[in-house]
Amino acid sequence: MQKGSFTSDLYKSRKYSMSILKANLAALVYPLPLAILYIAAFLAAIQLKTNIAAGFFFSFGGSPAILLLYMLLYFAGFFLLVVMHEIIHSLFFLRGCEQGRKSIVFGVKYATPYCHCKEVLTASIYRQSLMAPLWAICLPLAAISFVTCNTLIFLITLSMIFGSGGDMAVFWMIRKFPGKNTFVWDMDDEVGCIVYEQILSEEPDTKKIS
Repeated sequence: MQKGSFTSDLYKSRKYSMSILKANLAALVYPLPLAILYIAAFLAAIQLKTNIAAGFFFSFGGSPAILLLYMLLYFAGFFLLVVMHEIIHSLFFLRGCEQGRKSIVFGVKYATPYCHCKEVLTASIYRQSLMAPLWAICLPLAAISFVTCNTLIFLITLSMIFGSGGDMAVFWMIRKFPGKNTFVWDMDDEVGCIVYEQILSEEPDTKKIS
């Protein structure tokens, strides 16, 4: 739905946003409980599988060349998953777009990739889009890391969990709104969104006075 349809005589609007600095802080704070839980689960998986000291998984072993290879693989994997993160956002945005792909914009702002939807979406679709990358990317990666006890996969998964911090913060700000009859526009110039709630006309009192 187009933003112009949500006029002030039909909808009341409220902006939920944060500065870039606050968004960066949110990216560290909001994922923290999930990150701690994941770290604890990974340590437990290592102990169950290898029956060795929990701190051993931080050792990359080998020569500096191997360490450099790990770093290259980490950054390459992280970059590809960041791109996938934004693509997943777009796929969920498209579920509520009347004009399809034309309403989706990709870009980079403050060295951070982003995906923006020009149309207004239902709160349900918008919230699903916010959280989709966390589950679609981090959950499978976490499962693989538990099975393989691979340090590289663990670090990438942990990075992607923190990479969803901004999305989690916006989700928390608009968590209380009904999903189907509340609408949300994802702002393209700020971190956050504008929420539109329909103004209900007051119905006349038709009850007879006894």
